[in-house]
Amino acid sequence: MENAFDKGCIIQVSSSMWGATRKIHSAYVEKMGAGSEWLNAHKKLVDPKSLRPVFNVISNAKNYLAKVSLPFPIQAMVFVPKEMINSIDYNLNEYKLQFQDAVEKFKFAYPFLRDHAIVHLGELFNESDYPVDISSRFSFTWRFLTLNVPNGNTRLLAPEVYEREKQKFVETMEEARQMAIKALRVEFTEHVKNLTDRLSTNTDGKPRIFKNGTVNNFYDFFETFKQRNIFEDQDLKELVTQAQAVLSNHTADAIRSDTQLKERISQEMSAIESNLDALFSAPRRRIVMN
Repeated sequence: MENAFDKGCIIQVSSSMWGATRKIHSAYVEKMGAGSEWLNAHKKLVDPKSLRPVFNVISNAKNYLAKVSLPFPIQAMVFVPKEMINSIDYNLNEYKLQFQDAVEKFKFAYPFLRDHAIVHLGELFNESDYPVDISSRFSFTWRFLTLNVPNGNTRLLAPEVYEREKQKFVETMEEARQMAIKALRVEFTEHVKNLTDRLSTNTDGKPRIFKNGTVNNFYDFFETFKQRNIFEDQDLKELVTQAQAVLSNHTADAIRSDTQLKERISQEMSAIESNLDALFSAPRRRIVMN
C-alpha cells in the first residue's frame, strides 16, 4: 500500500480572534420600529480597523500554508512533504510572533477603544460585552500529525472493525493522492493561464500590463514543486520543466522591456497551456493499492 505518511505528515493550524460584535437585543430592535423577525441587527464593540492587523497575519499565514502544502481529505488539515516540515514550522513561528505582536498592540489600545465605543454606541453600550482578559480571546497554534492503519490486536478491535478501518485508511490514502495530483495541476495551470493572458494584447491591440507577482509567483511554484510532487506526476513534471526553461529566470522587468522575449515566452507558454488542456481531458489511471 502506498502510504502518504512515508513522504510527509498532515498539519492542523488553528487560529481565533475576538469577534468584537454582539447581536442587538430584540426588545431594542422592536423599539426601533421593526419586528425582530424582520431585522437581525448586530453592533460592533470596537472600531473594526483596530483588529485588521491581527486578521491580516492570520490571512497571510493561511495563504503561505496553501502555497507549500497539499490538500488532504480530512477537514481543516493539509499535507506537508517531509523535506518542508522544518521550514514550514519555522515560518509558522514567524507568523506567530507577528500575531502576538499585533495582539499586544490591540491589547494596549483596548481600553481606549472601549471608551470610544461608549460614545458611539450610546445606550447600546454594555460593559459585560467586553472581556476582562482580552488576550484569552486570541490564539494561533499548529500541530503535525500522522495516521496509520489501526493496530490489528483483537483485544482492542474486533476483526471486522479492524478490516473496515484498514479499508478506510487505504481509501483515504488514495483520495489524498488524487487530491494532491489535481491540486498541483490546477495550481500550475492557473500560473500558466495568468501569464499567457498578461502577455497577450487587449482588443485595441495594446499590450496588457502585468505585475512582478505574475512572474514571481511562478518562480515560487517552481521552488516547492519538487518537494510537493510526492506522488510523482511525471506528465506534470515534464510541463513544469518546460515552463522553467521558457522563463529561464527572466524577471518581469526584463520580459516587459524585450518585445522579442515577450513574444517567445507567450508562444511557448501557449503551447504548454494546450498540453495542459489535453492533460486534464485525458482519463486518469487509478493506482491500485495492495
